[in-house]
Amino acid sequence: MNNEKAEFLKILENVLGIYDFSPFIALALRFFLRNPYESLVVVNKQGELEFMDRGSEKFLGLVEGGAKGRKITDLIPDSGIPKLLETGVPSIGRIFYVNEVRRIGSLYPLTRDKEIVGAVGRLVFHSLEELERINSEVYRLKGEVKSLREKQKHQYCAIHNFENILGISVAVKDVIELAKKAAMTDADVLIIGESGTGKELLAQAIHNFVNPEKPFVSVNSSAIPFELAESELFGYEKGTFTGASPIGKPGKFEIAHHGTFFLDEISSLPLSIQAKLLRVLQEREVERLGSTRIQKIDFRLIGATNTDLRTLVEQGKFREDLYYRIAKAIIHIPPLRGRKEDIPVYVNYFLKTINARFGTRFERLTNEALSCFMDYDWPGNIRELINVLEQACLKKWEGTEIPLGSLPPELITGSQLSISSPSKRVPSPSTFFREDRREREKKSIMQALAETKGNKRKAASLLGIPRSTLYNKLREYQMAP
Repeated sequence: MNNEKAEFLKILENVLGIYDFSPFIALALRFFLRNPYESLVVVNKQGELEFMDRGSEKFLGLVEGGAKGRKITDLIPDSGIPKLLETGVPSIGRIFYVNEVRRIGSLYPLTRDKEIVGAVGRLVFHSLEELERINSEVYRLKGEVKSLREKQKHQYCAIHNFENILGISVAVKDVIELAKKAAMTDADVLIIGESGTGKELLAQAIHNFVNPEKPFVSVNSSAIPFELAESELFGYEKGTFTGASPIGKPGKFEIAHHGTFFLDEISSLPLSIQAKLLRVLQEREVERLGSTRIQKIDFRLIGATNTDLRTLVEQGKFREDLYYRIAKAIIHIPPLRGRKEDIPVYVNYFLKTINARFGTRFERLTNEALSCFMDYDWPGNIRELINVLEQACLKKWEGTEIPLGSLPPELITGSQLSISSPSKRVPSPSTFFREDRREREKKSIMQALAETKGNKRKAASLLGIPRSTLYNKLREYQMAP
């Protein structure tokens, strides 16, 4: 027995080149011969079994050692080994039927002095159906990953263009012209405007003018808790702090790479974050929390604020160097009270969108209601105007015109307070077409006609008034039809 063992070891030394038969090597060889996950068969040149692992023997209903000397085709007719012994061409990943169960396996020829002397076969014990199930699961997971990537891509995109910015006033057109010029450069932009004037809409339009396919990442500085501001902006590595994601998280700066980073209410940033933001803008690189690796990034910053940053600089609440870094292109969005000729345009547009949402059919405001809109100062700007229209539509619900009585009481009161101020010289709601408003009305009508190339129906729709009213005004002001 010892002679047989010595001879076997000598063969292994010559064939495998293994000279140190440590317990570990012995364990590995034993696993190879008794692998519970795959079968192993060895046949001679005549196709007779020289070896079959115990698991395969059990599967075929044979006693231990019962396979030796039997023809492989008697036990596995579909084995393909006879063809292999004839051609010497290996077969890898082929499907076999074993006891009417589909298996996947491989066949390899055994050669000596370039002559085929036998073959080795291996079968995966898992059925093909199980492998197909695993493949289906893999495909499903791949689909989920793709869906998440698409969702993230959709999450960080801009949807508005310059065509979505409404208004016929000179002020609005000047803003659009300046914004387009800024969009054509890589300069950082600072947008200044009261709340509700559409600062993010303008930022999206700037982004989409040149880089619509790139990410647009929007962050509201005032909405980020102080203790989370740094991790949100710069990201973190796994295990950086308690409750952190086990795989880490990229920061908003990273996500905005090659795109636009819109920082709303930039004046609300803590001074400590302002210093880090300044470094990011200067060096164009970020370092995640808990990491020592610096990542190069490239993005355009668009900041927005409703406060005077210069005053905050004088008060020591905003870094002067950061102000000059981001204030390369400054765009002021005027409040709605400074461009009231745009109000009929907004009323006409948002009534249509509200009708689509609420299922209503309103086409216009009555003259008294529109007069109230024109007299009100709109401290909440366009956002407040939309809210008032929504309230009025829900209150009236039926009909095609919204009367004065459907407007919120505070709007009517505010309008009356406005006209009572001696410095404003604006008429009362019931006298919308009085002499002190003639010039403003004429200017609005002329702009609407110019915008619609003289089309009276479209001009009336743009102004939010009936076409008959427009014709009456043209006659009243002796304007050429």
